[in-house]
This record gives sequence, C-alpha cells and structure tokens, in this order.
Amino acid sequence: MAKRIIDLTLTIDPDARHIQFPRKKVMGAPEPPAVFSVVQDIDTTGFLTYGFSMTTQSFTHIDAPCHCVKGAMANHEVPLESMVGEAVVIDMTHKKPNESVTGDDLEHCGVEVRKGDIVIIRTGWTDEAWGTERFWEEMICLDPSACAWLVGKEIRALAQDFMTDEHPLHPPAERAWPSPKRESNHPEFLGRNIILIEWCTNLKAITKERVLLICLPIKLLGTDGAPARVIAIEED
Repeated sequence: MAKRIIDLTLTIDPDARHIQFPRKKVMGAPEPPAVFSVVQDIDTTGFLTYGFSMTTQSFTHIDAPCHCVKGAMANHEVPLESMVGEAVVIDMTHKKPNESVTGDDLEHCGVEVRKGDIVIIRTGWTDEAWGTERFWEEMICLDPSACAWLVGKEIRALAQDFMTDEHPLHPPAERAWPSPKRESNHPEFLGRNIILIEWCTNLKAITKERVLLICLPIKLLGTDGAPARVIAIEED
C-alpha cells in the first residue's frame, strides 16, 4: 500500500520574526528571538556544529500540561501515545481573518470525531501570514464553545494552524490581560492531558479525512513544551 508523508512543521529560521505569542504587546514581557551560532567551524576543526537558543513556545511545538497547570505533567513525561496515532482532519479554511472556529462550526462540519482521536483543525492561517505582524493582529481563533465541544469528544490531542485561545491582541474586555480568564482554553485542554500541537503548517497538503499523525517533540527535561517535528502519513 502506497504511503505519502507530509511535513507539517515550520522551519526554525533565526531570521524569522513574530514567531511566538506577542508577550511584549500583551503583558510587557520580552519576546526572545531564535539565535543560531557556530560553535565549531568546519574549516578549522573539520566539523561543523551549531548552538541555538529559543523559547519552548516558538515555531511548531507542543504544550505539555504544566504549561499552565501547576504541578502537571511536563514535556519529557508526555507519553508518545498522546502525540502519535490516528488523526481526523476538520477543514475550516473558509474562516476569514479575525474570525473564530466555534462549537457550532465543529458540530456541523460533517466529520466524525471519535473518542481518543487526535484532531487536526485546518484554517490555512499559518501558511498565509506566519512571520508577519498581521499573523497576530488578524489571528483566527478557537472559541471557548469549540474547546468545550472537543473536550466533550474526549480527544487526546489537538493540532492546528491558528490560535488555541481567543484573540491574543483583541480579546473580549472581560478577559483582557491580566484577567485570570485570559487563557480560557489552554487549561481546559491541558488540565485533561489533551496535548496541544501548535503552529502546524502545510495542513492543506493533507487530502484524506483520516491520517496517521506523528508529533515528536525534543525531550527536554521538565519544560512546559518543546519544538516538535510533526508529520502526517496518508495511505492510498
């Protein structure tokens, strides 16, 4: 049986900008860039070795439960079964900038979501605007009603190419920073050990409704998440 391997991972590029949640605009916190440096030069040593620095929340990555649930499972403790398995694709590419995916959208999407599925929600937003300020300013988001719908389906992970929460820069007034309600969806998912696979790309290349998803984050000890290589495998 023929198989097709589809890469869903952003390339980690030190020249890329706007690569993570806009902390500086939202909460005044720094937004460290990705930095590459040569630590061993092939011309002088015969070997080329790079060092790199970036946050766990940059480019394609996972969120482990401890990202926002104190004392919960850390990145290195997340079982592979939570990130590798059968995935169902929900197409939301009709969503426009600044719109949200709602529970009603998912209820009427025509796709069967089964208990234990990894769910892939596709909007095409990362492909369209990644690396630009517009990516955050006009973000497509996940409405809390969609979060509740997915939680009710008892999924094991959610992979997507748009914001898992409400709009990062233009939230409803009652949930504006620093309201404790600011991150409304993350704790709902992560508190149930539903792993978030964020900032996937190339989801439009998937042609099947069901695929095998493989997400392998770097096994960093004790962290809230890690950069991940994410692929889908289609079978004819």
